[in-house]
Amino acid sequence: MSILKIPTAKVFEPLLQPARYKGAFGGRGSGKSHFFGELLVEMCQAERGTLAVCIREAQRTLAQSSKRLVESKIASLGIGAGFKLYSDRIATPGDGVVIFRGMRDQAVMQ
Repeated sequence: MSILKIPTAKVFEPLLQPARYKGAFGGRGSGKSHFFGELLVEMCQAERGTLAVCIREAQRTLAQSSKRLVESKIASLGIGAGFKLYSDRIATPGDGVVIFRGMRDQAVMQ
């Protein structure tokens, strides 16, 4: 298994430090989704059996999730062989899994 060397923008470098939970906030187009998508794929490749959840504030369908972005990162990094793409989740090397959820229950929102 090779080690991925993904360039990181300076603004995101503090998020490379070890932490159980990581999060960022900011406006659209700031690169958050791309940074975390690449970081997740890199982590799944390096740490077999990784279990992760990708959360959006509001997500009515998987089409609104980050799933497609994570799938594109896997493909662009050329490491698709270790991942299995399903309609509702992504299986990672070493029997890990990435799931996708929304923070808000749309049925309750007004």
